[in-house]
Amino acid sequence: MTSKKKCVVVTCFSQHQPGFLDFSYRIQALAEQYELTIISQDVLTQTELQIAGAEYIAIGRFHGKLGWLKYLWLAARIIRKNQPDVAVLLHSSAAPMVMMVGNIPTCLYWNEHPTNLIHLPESKSLRYLITAALHQLVFMGARHADVVMPIGEEHRDELLKRGCKPSRVNMIYMGVDDRFAQVQKLSPTGDKLCLIYVGSISIPRGRDVMLEAMNIVAQQSIPVKLSMVGADAEQLQICQSYIDAHHLADYLEVHGRVPGTAIPAMLANADAGICLWEDRPWWRFNPPTKLFEYLVAGLPILASDIRTHTRYVVNGRNGIIFAYHASALADAIVALYQSKSQIDVMSESAKTAGLVHLWSQIKPVFLQAVKRVEKI
Repeated sequence: MTSKKKCVVVTCFSQHQPGFLDFSYRIQALAEQYELTIISQDVLTQTELQIAGAEYIAIGRFHGKLGWLKYLWLAARIIRKNQPDVAVLLHSSAAPMVMMVGNIPTCLYWNEHPTNLIHLPESKSLRYLITAALHQLVFMGARHADVVMPIGEEHRDELLKRGCKPSRVNMIYMGVDDRFAQVQKLSPTGDKLCLIYVGSISIPRGRDVMLEAMNIVAQQSIPVKLSMVGADAEQLQICQSYIDAHHLADYLEVHGRVPGTAIPAMLANADAGICLWEDRPWWRFNPPTKLFEYLVAGLPILASDIRTHTRYVVNGRNGIIFAYHASALADAIVALYQSKSQIDVMSESAKTAGLVHLWSQIKPVFLQAVKRVEKI
């Protein structure tokens, strides 16, 4: 029996990481092919990230920009010591490690724009210059990686613009577990339109826009119910207070965070999904995971007008595009309710658009990209 080659995976999860599925798909796939070591800041307790037989190393979490670089240096030191056949850096913020690991082949998963990792100050100052230099350091890592794997077209085009060699840039979508394609819609709930939002429930991600939009819809007595899934304790309290103050219990319900594996069953209760992001520069690069989960599950999408939505959602075909404010979302909800007879057609269009995002299609492409650069 041939022994497996060695792979070290480096994660860079934030303390408030909302989801882990795209990372878990890749880690599980690598575990099938390699003897795996997984490096993280915190001890990984998430169900999605538990891999039988893998070695886990938790280095610890350090504060600030220097703490980030310290973590990368310590992780790189482990890689240099272990001398694996390949290292997979599972986050854009790990890019500087490429220059720290010596001659170890590196694959870089490019899922965040540097301006989202470290926000530039509004006014030019010494802090501004340091932050801009750190952005360049991240892009430098991408240019030196043996292969960099952006998750979408906007990221790919930006990497090429920033000097990455086309032969080393391999765009690979995040992927959606095939279980999302097997979602069986539950029986319609009468005349009511059932909507779902899955993800971080914060102001920049449209929390207040959704709350206010549902209040507008309720005032029109449109039979709609929105389930918001993914709130932390503080967000739960804020949302529930709004629901109580505006008597929206029949229109809104809010849930805490759930394991990614529980999401498909929750989508079965919905007629459509909501994606909305405030138009910030970095989100013009980052398509949200939930958008593809909705598509694969056959949910038409109500999506705010930002290019990482409009690239995948065609207005009137597999969803409705709206401007990022409460009245526009309310109008989109009412429009979808008034065209409920077309939801099945839109659902089929969503499923068709989602086919290229199935992990079963993406997995062999990802593994081949890693294998191509490993030590011979």
